[in-house]
Amino acid sequence: MRLNVVYLASGFPTPDNPSHGIFNLRAANALKEHVNLTVIQYRIFKPGRKLVEKIKEDGFNRIILCVPYSPVGEEKLYYFNNRIIYRFTQLFAFGILRNADLVHASDGNLGVVASWLKKRFSFKLLVQFIGGDLNQDLTKIYRKSWMKDWLKKLDAVTFNSKSLQSYFNQLFGSHPVSQVIYRGVNTDIFHPSNTKAEDEIVFYFLGGLPAYSTFTHGRNTKGGMNLMAAWKKLEEENPASKMKLLFAGPDADLQLVRDWRQGLGVPGKVEIYGKIAPSEIASFHRKGDVALLPSLEEGLPNVALEAMATGNLVIGNRVGGIPEVILDNANGLLCATPDAEGLFQKMTQVLEQPGLVSTLGQAARKNVVAGFSHSSFAVNYISLYQNLLKTS
Repeated sequence: MRLNVVYLASGFPTPDNPSHGIFNLRAANALKEHVNLTVIQYRIFKPGRKLVEKIKEDGFNRIILCVPYSPVGEEKLYYFNNRIIYRFTQLFAFGILRNADLVHASDGNLGVVASWLKKRFSFKLLVQFIGGDLNQDLTKIYRKSWMKDWLKKLDAVTFNSKSLQSYFNQLFGSHPVSQVIYRGVNTDIFHPSNTKAEDEIVFYFLGGLPAYSTFTHGRNTKGGMNLMAAWKKLEEENPASKMKLLFAGPDADLQLVRDWRQGLGVPGKVEIYGKIAPSEIASFHRKGDVALLPSLEEGLPNVALEAMATGNLVIGNRVGGIPEVILDNANGLLCATPDAEGLFQKMTQVLEQPGLVSTLGQAARKNVVAGFSHSSFAVNYISLYQNLLKTS
């Protein structure tokens, strides 16, 4: 008999923002083959949006709850906002939760909401931690009185990287049912290109300059500002090098980026893009040779696995789960310092040793195919679901 699983998601792709919550869509499509799945998606209420909308997807049901949530002063209003989410879920999804065998909260913040719901319902609760939920949000509120005994309500916890698991253990202590389950990557979609130019090295960046107002590093969280400084120095010291930079991602086309480009010695070596649509990500990887991940904070960025599956060389910082998949000088390069200078040094190394692009890129592809296939994502979660229900 198939399990009834409810998947809580704070983001899901929409026609106007197809990349928002793309990992939740991928997870739903993977899990629907094994369970009776209902996705509860949360959106901020705005005039014109229905409070509740039910959608029949291909293989699963999705309910959209539009909640009067205040994005201003989120840290101060954390408890208030999440209590509203809790009340809306209880009111509009009562029947679904009553019949649920298991609730899978797709991030730690929704795990807090789900732990309150668990007081009313009998489902098993699995909470998945993805990065910012733990690094930025829960680390600020976990000592609050209303978070007391929160961990006891979680039947299982999962993590997108070992580093997140380690940080969770520092905050809360180890959980008896704890597992790292990588999202993985579809190596059939992300594959090497056969048409790359031989005489030019194309560096590329997909992190953009998103305005993370509650994150310590703000717009530089993905390292975009450091990259801009590193590229300026790289260009000045290697004026004759055949190289190009593709600068893309959320807010990557801001005026400040365009002004920076115009101030370069050779602006034509930099191409600026905005956010890349999910359907175009794989082909965008194949345009480049060297993926840049100068993030200052991460869980485990899927762009790393995607680039590696494409057979590209990845240069990354030693933060979050990046060192779990990239081994320095074995299947990629890790910066000595997480700043512009550390990135500049590794990019310089690639210009001086262009053969690394091929050798390390091929090793990266082999590593991902062997250990980070997307097919294991659903298998691992379904196995965990079944083990949890056995202990009921």
